[in-house]
Amino acid sequence: MRETVMRDIPNPGATPATGTIASTRSGNSAARWRFPVLLALVLSLLLALYEPKFAGDVVEYTAVTVALADHGSPDVRLEDIDRVRALLPGMFVEPFAMLERGMRAGEQQLYAAFVRGRGGDVYAVHFFGYSLMAALPFKLFEAIGVPPFKAFQVVNLAAVFVLGLALRRFFGSERAAWIGLALFMLCGGMLYLNWTSPECVSAAALLAALLLYCSRAPLAACLLAGLACQQNPTIVFFFAFAPLMRLLLEWQVGAGIVANLRRQIDGKTVLAVAAGLGMVALPPLFNIYQFGTPNIIAKLFSDPALIGPVRLMSFYFDLNQGMIVGVPALIIGLLLWLPRSDNRVRGALLLAMLLTLALALPALAIHNWNSGARGVMRYAFWAAMPLLFVFLLLLRRSPRPPRLLLGAVLLFQMLAMSHASSYSYVSFSPAVELLLKVAPQLYHPEPEIFVERMGHNDDYLWPNQIYTYRVDGATVKTVVNHANARIDALLCGGGATVDPGMPVTESTRGWYYLDGPLRCISGRFIQHSFQIADFRANETLRLESGWHTPEANGPNWDGVWSIGAKSRLLVRINGAAPETLLLVGNYLEPNRRTRVKVNGVDLGWHELDREGPMALPPPARGNELSIELEHEAPRQPGGSDPRELAFFLREASLRQPTLEQP
Repeated sequence: MRETVMRDIPNPGATPATGTIASTRSGNSAARWRFPVLLALVLSLLLALYEPKFAGDVVEYTAVTVALADHGSPDVRLEDIDRVRALLPGMFVEPFAMLERGMRAGEQQLYAAFVRGRGGDVYAVHFFGYSLMAALPFKLFEAIGVPPFKAFQVVNLAAVFVLGLALRRFFGSERAAWIGLALFMLCGGMLYLNWTSPECVSAAALLAALLLYCSRAPLAACLLAGLACQQNPTIVFFFAFAPLMRLLLEWQVGAGIVANLRRQIDGKTVLAVAAGLGMVALPPLFNIYQFGTPNIIAKLFSDPALIGPVRLMSFYFDLNQGMIVGVPALIIGLLLWLPRSDNRVRGALLLAMLLTLALALPALAIHNWNSGARGVMRYAFWAAMPLLFVFLLLLRRSPRPPRLLLGAVLLFQMLAMSHASSYSYVSFSPAVELLLKVAPQLYHPEPEIFVERMGHNDDYLWPNQIYTYRVDGATVKTVVNHANARIDALLCGGGATVDPGMPVTESTRGWYYLDGPLRCISGRFIQHSFQIADFRANETLRLESGWHTPEANGPNWDGVWSIGAKSRLLVRINGAAPETLLLVGNYLEPNRRTRVKVNGVDLGWHELDREGPMALPPPARGNELSIELEHEAPRQPGGSDPRELAFFLREASLRQPTLEQP
């Protein structure tokens, strides 16, 4: 029976799957209209009952929507800013003020979400596709006296409506389509349904595209995927994985590879993929024309070095905003149901997991990857849709769906949504708060998530700061960076060091966790730290060659830039020879590392912005240290600055043992 059901996929509307979940049939024209009409009424009711949630990239999308509605172009003008302010009185005052000041002053670098195009016009960094869809309902609502920014809700709800139609086609059943919509809403849809950002559209369009492609409606599928790609470009991986998914599900044993491929690669499908990729190409083409790069966000606000196992684990399993927050019961349901399935479904799940990984990895490179979430982070919400697709596939293929399992998934996903809705994205979730009370040693997320939620703010992490989390006044976790030259002094006071026996969990970019109450040991070392005042004095520490004039630009930018390919400095101290050297600073991209030589001894290449102290071997030690830095890729910073810069030295630190160790 299961094999027969899958052969019916090319026309599921005509031959729906068998079993209790597909028991509702559309036998006549009136019945066929019943589902879309009822769905439209339900979504209209939601539109009337709920107000838009101004969150996410709201400053961009509101300004661009007004621009498109008023003058038909996506460039943001001063009058557009005034219009948004009038429609959103008292909201987002500072971002719009910063944008306006920069525009009036003719500055090239504007408020972070906006850039100047080739003619000097101002554009949002996100493509304007989502705002373009909202522009028409915006004008309509404004004309009839409805709050015009409810237009974003209309666009989101329209995406859910299309998803409903895709579910109805996939199952051939109204009842199953309603269950599918409920699962979508309970897997994050309800969290982002009213947001003035495209997360709901991306998720609904991606899921609908998978359903339609595997229902032999490739044109609609590819156009939806192309639409989703315009705001979240990594969804382009749909065009690689969806054909593989359908090939697997429709594979005819004994027909041979060539015959199976021919069934998949027909003219209709080729044209559909071409049309979808054409939509995908619009944002890169616009970016190339206006900004000279295929993706201005990737150029300005991403760093591939941020991609790593710590962020990846947090993306999926962080209890504050990882994917596990949004779809815990769905994942458990898949694992419990999988043993009853066949090899095709298991293969589909493997492909879905790989697609989810492909969607996640590029998102990890974004600087503010975890900003503006509602429970589960925005990227993880729509990246979970391939997993939901496989669950829906299991429902479709099963002659007797396990009602108890399905009910449990729906119930516990409802509880997950209640949990995700109960806290701000700059606060710890109730689950994390409980874990930090009973077993804090088990929780080590990406430091950015931990520190921002601990401090109730969305800000940068500074390596020269210490972040301490306390429960009932007792320190349970401390977050520090190896590049902080004053860790021991800040945590233990002068003359003492952190007990090396403390539990340490290494994280990413030089950050690590100290678990439990702080323990310090006294009298082992003397710390010598040199900063901008010492650079200027040029006495104990001398800037020999390859340095510019020291400059003071704030607490994290007080120091001195390297000039050219090599820089040299000299340090003289009394007493025992120092055992470690720490150089702290910032790099000018694309520089990421520096080759360090001390007294002629090559210590190798080091990432000085995130590494801890370098041990000095005996041949490199002495009361006088000649330190030579070889820079990876010095370059001019741009504009009228002719200097060849690489590394900005903020601090140099030496650890000297006391003459009498305790």
